[in-house]
Amino acid sequence: MLPTLMTRVPAATRPGRRRAGRVAGPAGDRVIWVYAITDALSPGQFDGLTGVGGEAVRLITEAGLSAVVGSVDARAFGEHALARTLGGLDNIERVGRAHHQVIAWAAAAGGPVLPLRLATIHPDAGTVRALLARRHGEFAGMLDRFRNTVEWGMQIYGPAGPAEAVQRAEDFADAIDSALSDIAVATRRQPGEDPQSTARAEWLVRSGAYLLPADRAVEFTAVAHTLASGQFGIRTDVNGPWPPYSFVDELEA
Repeated sequence: MLPTLMTRVPAATRPGRRRAGRVAGPAGDRVIWVYAITDALSPGQFDGLTGVGGEAVRLITEAGLSAVVGSVDARAFGEHALARTLGGLDNIERVGRAHHQVIAWAAAAGGPVLPLRLATIHPDAGTVRALLARRHGEFAGMLDRFRNTVEWGMQIYGPAGPAEAVQRAEDFADAIDSALSDIAVATRRQPGEDPQSTARAEWLVRSGAYLLPADRAVEFTAVAHTLASGQFGIRTDVNGPWPPYSFVDELEA
């Protein structure tokens, strides 16, 4: 899963471009929205990129690490305004998509990145610099772990039916998951559905996230589809690549 309050959204469109001549408000009416942490990008790679509030995305750098950030309007995105700004699924989807697109841009620009939770807010740039310095070892170690990797997700669906059909679908799902886990360097699994609780013709048997070496993505998708093909009623939904959302779920910044 993506960080709390976010739904997974594809990076289907390039983030918006900054309008020329846009001027930030006076000091004190802005807070820092932090998207991700990286160690491999330069400021010029974010020229023209905008974020959740239409603000220019930039880097704040300290101790060899950089935070991908934007200065957003405190009246809309500050601590006391977030509940209103994120009220309702449509608003969460809109802000979550913009948040993801910046992270995806950073990952595609040459990563690795540590994607942060939606609505990670700091009062000023100095606070962000202090965070990077204080937790340098932790962040640097995680970035090394994710270097040259990508996350892929897979959902396995099976036909609804009697107990023996359910067991057969679970056995196939276990075999597929085992083969994909052999390719991955790390795996996160989520429970499937109760086959008795759905009125659909199929049910979610297994859902997983797989952290892969970047050069094994083609092999991963081929194995997933090959193992599922020919199995009556078994369907796989393979999606990616993603930044490593599912593998930084304990990260608080």
